[in-house]
Amino acid sequence: MVVKDSLNDFKKISSLDSSCQELHITKSFSIKIITKIITKCKRLKLITLSKTTKNRMGENTKKLLRSKKIALQIKNEQGRPIDIPAAKLKKIIEMHKDFSYRELEEKLKVPKSTIHYLIRKSKKKKLKDGKKIIYLK
Repeated sequence: MVVKDSLNDFKKISSLDSSCQELHITKSFSIKIITKIITKCKRLKLITLSKTTKNRMGENTKKLLRSKKIALQIKNEQGRPIDIPAAKLKKIIEMHKDFSYRELEEKLKVPKSTIHYLIRKSKKKKLKDGKKIIYLK
């Protein structure tokens, strides 16, 4: 399993998982901040970011990442993540095969409109589990 994380604020570097192998950043960080990230996440191999974020990133920062063998990949992760724990979403999707929306509503104590939305949107690539965003492959 590949550990992925997301970062949009340099003040949250301490919340990164130290075993993180892939990181999605939503803003261009200075070389100083990138160095802190590399120090914290020793297994980091890939940083995904938008095209504009990559364009704003300094050349020295890109050189540092290349020297550490960390790849930069342009990737758009648009839209809000689904705000439900991954385990509960998995349970809803599995149970949907055998139960109706109303039965799921009674069993899981989740509104049927939410269940319908989650099943329809379960192909999304992002989940929000508490304050952490999980990127699916």
